[in-house]
Amino acid sequence: MICCIQCVFLSMIKKMSGKYYKSSVAISLYLALTVFILTRIGKYCPGCVENIYASALYPKLAQALAWFSNYFRFSIDDVLYAGLIIFLVLNLLLVMFRRLRFKRFLGRMVVLVATVYWVFNVLWGFNYYRQDINARLNMKSAKADVNELMEAFEWLVHKINASYTPIYAINKSDVLEHVQQGYQKQASFLKIDIAILRSRPKSISLSQLFGAATISGYYGPFFSEIHLNNYVLPLEYPQVLAHEMAHKLGVTSEAEANFYAWLVCSESDDKCLAYSANLYLLQYFVYECYKHEGFREVAKNIRYEVRHDFYKSHYHWMALMNRNVELVATKVNDAYLKSNNVEAGIDDYEGVVKHVMDYLLLEQESQ
Repeated sequence: MICCIQCVFLSMIKKMSGKYYKSSVAISLYLALTVFILTRIGKYCPGCVENIYASALYPKLAQALAWFSNYFRFSIDDVLYAGLIIFLVLNLLLVMFRRLRFKRFLGRMVVLVATVYWVFNVLWGFNYYRQDINARLNMKSAKADVNELMEAFEWLVHKINASYTPIYAINKSDVLEHVQQGYQKQASFLKIDIAILRSRPKSISLSQLFGAATISGYYGPFFSEIHLNNYVLPLEYPQVLAHEMAHKLGVTSEAEANFYAWLVCSESDDKCLAYSANLYLLQYFVYECYKHEGFREVAKNIRYEVRHDFYKSHYHWMALMNRNVELVATKVNDAYLKSNNVEAGIDDYEGVVKHVMDYLLLEQESQ
C-alpha cells in the first residue's frame, strides 16, 4: 500500500516538474522575444527609448539596484557571474555522466540564455538604443578637417602641460567625492540624474586576470555596480572611475563614456582629476594625429613629466597583459558591442576625439 502511494506521489511530482519545466522555457522565450521586439522598435525610434526608458525608467531601476548592492562590500555581480559558470559546468558534468538528458540540458540553457538576455536589457541594455550624444547634448558634428584636428591636438598639449601635477598616491574617498561633484557641476549640460551615482565603487574580484586583458574597470548592470581594477595606477584612477560612472548613468558607448569622464574631470577644480583626464585623452589624440604632418612639431612641446607618465601608464599595462587573454577579451568585447547596436565595436573607444572636436565647436559657437 505504501509503495503504491509512493509511486503515485513520485508520478505526480514528475508531471508537475515536467509542466514547470515546459512553462519556464515558454515564459523565458516569450519574455526574451518581447524584449527583442522592443529593441528592434527602439533601434528605429531612439527618441522613444530616451524619453520612456533612459530618462524615466532606468534611473529608478539603477537607484533601486544600487540601494541593495550597497549593503555588500563585495561585488554581487561577480558572484552572479561565478554562479552562472558553476551552474553551466555542473550541468555539463551531469550530461557527461548521463545523469541529465541532453534534451533537458538544452532546455535549461535556453532558459538561462533567454533570462539573462531579457533581464540585462531591462536593467540597462535598452540604453544602447537611446539617442546619440550629439542629439542628447545638442552638439553639432564638426566637419572632418586635419588642420582643425592638429589645432585641437596643440590645444590639448597646452592644456595637459598646464594641468600637470605629480600623482603618486591618492585618497580614493576624496577622488570619489570630487568626481561626484564634477558630475553635479555638469549635470545640466549632460542632462543626467546625479542621484544614480550615490554608491561606492568595488574592486574587481579577479583583478590580475582582468589586468591580463588590459581591462581597468567595468560596470555591472545586474546590480548597478562600478568595478575598478586593483592594478589601476593612482594617476589613472580618477578618469577610470569617472568613465565607469558614465556607464552607470546609462551611457553605453565607450567613446561617449570617455568624453563624459574627460569633461567632468578636466573641468574639475581638483588638479589630480584634470591631469588624469587630459593624460587619458592624450593617447587618443596621439593615435589620431601621429600620421599627419606637423605631429612631431606639436608633440615635442609635451613636457617631460607628462611624457614620463604617458609611458609609465603604457608600460604598466603591457607588463600586466597576457597576449592570448587580451586577444580573446578584445574579440569578445568587440562582438558584444557590435551585437548591442555599437557598429564600431572595439574601435568605438577612439571616437572620443570626435566628441571632443564637437564640444570645442560648441564652445566656439557659444562665445
